[in-house]
Formats: sequence, C-alpha cells, structure tokens
Amino acid sequence: DLRVRRALILALDRELYTKTILDGLAPVADGPIQPVSWAYTDRIARYPFDPKRSRALLDEAGWKPGADGIRARGGKRLAFTLITQAGYAIRESMAQAIERQLRDVGVGVKVELQDGTAISATWFEGRFEAMLHWWQMASDPELTTFFAADRTPPAGRNINYFRDDELTRLLYASDRTVDRPARKALLERAQIIIADAVPEIPLYSVTRLDAVPAALRNFKGNPTNTGIFWNVHEWEIK
Repeated sequence: DLRVRRALILALDRELYTKTILDGLAPVADGPIQPVSWAYTDRIARYPFDPKRSRALLDEAGWKPGADGIRARGGKRLAFTLITQAGYAIRESMAQAIERQLRDVGVGVKVELQDGTAISATWFEGRFEAMLHWWQMASDPELTTFFAADRTPPAGRNINYFRDDELTRLLYASDRTVDRPARKALLERAQIIIADAVPEIPLYSVTRLDAVPAALRNFKGNPTNTGIFWNVHEWEIK
C-alpha cells in the first residue's frame, strides 16, 4: 500500500539522524542517484519529517492503534523485523532510531543484528522483512539491477521485489542509450517514479574522506566505485 510506504518515510527524522548519529558529515539522500552524478535530478518527491501526516496516512489505510500502541488491520499487526550488520556502530544506532520513531506512529519494529557473512547471504537471497544496508553508486548510474521487475534475487539486487512496468522499460532503455542527454532524460523519469513509489527509504549519502599529502596536486576525490585513481594522469608532486 503506497500510503503505508509514504507513512513510514514521513515518520523518520532523517535530518536529525545526519546531524546527530553522523555528526553532520553526511547529507540526507532522497533517491538512488546522488548529486555528484551527471544523471541526478532534484525534481523528485521529497518527504520531510511529518509524524502527523504519517499517522493520518496509516489511519486512512485502515491501520488502527491497538491496546499496545501498535497498529493492526484485519487481525494482523503492522510490525516487522529490521536486520542490519552487527558491530557497525552507525548502523546499529540508526536502526535503534528508526525503531523508536516508527513506534511513535504505531509501527512495531524489532531490530536484529547479524554478522557480515550471514547478512550478505540473506541480502542476496532477499530473505528478510526489512533491511538497513548501503551500496556504493557506480560511476555509471545503472539502476536496472536494483529496480527492474525481472531483477529480483537471484537474477539481480531488486531486494524490494518492486514491480513497475514503466520503470522497468525506462531502465532497460537507458542501458541501451548511448546519447547522454537522451539517457539522462530516461534516468530522470526513473528517479521520479522511484521517489513517488517509495519502494525503499533512502536515508543518507555516505561521505568519503580522503587523506592525501599536501605536496600532491590535482587530486580529485571520487565517491563512486571508480576509486581515487580515476585522474591519476593529472597528479603532480609539488
């Protein structure tokens, strides 16, 4: 139910997470393509922290608070398990914050920590109710693996099992398009669909910090999987 998905993201104060848990070092993310990419667009839906609107959407969708404060509909509680990697302080703190704020609007969340090996298998097979994870944007902004309807595990990483036929068509068309302006237009439309549908909740963009010698000139950091050596031919030692 789209109303429920939107209610979940509206219940989370993502700006507060970045200011406290992340010490203000990482900006809130609103979609799968970040501003550093040529394919990025800011013309997408955004969801500011609004617990009142969140509760209204859940009421509208028929989920009413029970005696314990957790909402239910048709005898089923609005509750799920959120898994994340153990030993990763930021993710553990983020999961706890999510648990508390969703509880405030009547959604029950149980946080379960798993070791890195176990959670990788769970992730790639899609065997979970909800998962807090991260992924690194590729230098080429290819979203097909993550959002195309036919890329659910084991065929891809559409671990949300999200299906939108128009989105799938746009993504495969973008993969076949060489002309950058034309491809950008396709990916912009894809970002709009993803933001409207909220198949997942983007939290924040990871900030990459590189320490380099003061004598090194023309170093330009790169947050994608291309890595820091993408412009090594321009480097100079003072």
